[in-house]
Amino acid sequence: MKKENIFLPFEVKVRRYDRFPLPEHQHSFFELCYIVSGSGEFVSESQRFSFRSGSFFFIKPYTNHTYRLAEMCDIVYIGLTDAYVDRVLGAVEKELFSLPVPTDLTALIARTDSERISMLMACIRSEYLSPSSDTSRIAACWINSILLICVRNLRHLLGDASRLVAESDKLMSMLQYIELHLDNPELLTAKTLSQRFNTAETYIGKFFKARTGESLKRYILKCRIKVVEELLNYTDLRVNEIVARTGFVDESHLTHTFKRITGVTPLEYKKKINQNIR
Repeated sequence: MKKENIFLPFEVKVRRYDRFPLPEHQHSFFELCYIVSGSGEFVSESQRFSFRSGSFFFIKPYTNHTYRLAEMCDIVYIGLTDAYVDRVLGAVEKELFSLPVPTDLTALIARTDSERISMLMACIRSEYLSPSSDTSRIAACWINSILLICVRNLRHLLGDASRLVAESDKLMSMLQYIELHLDNPELLTAKTLSQRFNTAETYIGKFFKARTGESLKRYILKCRIKVVEELLNYTDLRVNEIVARTGFVDESHLTHTFKRITGVTPLEYKKKINQNIR
């Protein structure tokens, strides 16, 4: 089976033919396909979708598909690399496309948005029929708009599923952010986190506990203790040096907290490690 690749962030093809030149094939990239005129059938993974002027398909990477044309057709294809989609939409919105999104978006896009997409596709087609040195830059703006229109409609279509994806992604980003900034307590306050993750300060604690089972403060403390244990296990850093890497106020604060959590002081912990090595 033929597999196609692209080597630019996006690639636009404007085609006119009465017979599709390829049998069933795959892409390593996302593709938007817009039928400007003509009719026929889009075949994908044993599913068949009749198309006509205005039909709009979204094809995920590595999806087997082909077209059967009933007459002369004008078609616009827009190939998009994974990195390009990620850059335009961000992780949360891009994740919507990993959900069970229908290949045929024609009937799922709101009427007013379908008209907008039709206008944008006409602009892209016209630009690529008479390209200039600025064509790619201009087309990128229109393509980005089409992607965002698709996301808006998918969010409405998928409802709660998209909300759960967004919340899951926000939590993962928050956990990664906490790990990266354990040495700076000022960046881990509820106020700072709420601003960083666009969540109300009064709600962020509830959001965190509902999804991890622990309070934000307790989770951060456990992360710091875990890092202290790793540094004691795998480095020769002194306790006062570990303080600077883990966000404790001073050596006394670290020692007191570490003993409260583990039952031993950092020095006692280190001593046990050395005894076990021997």
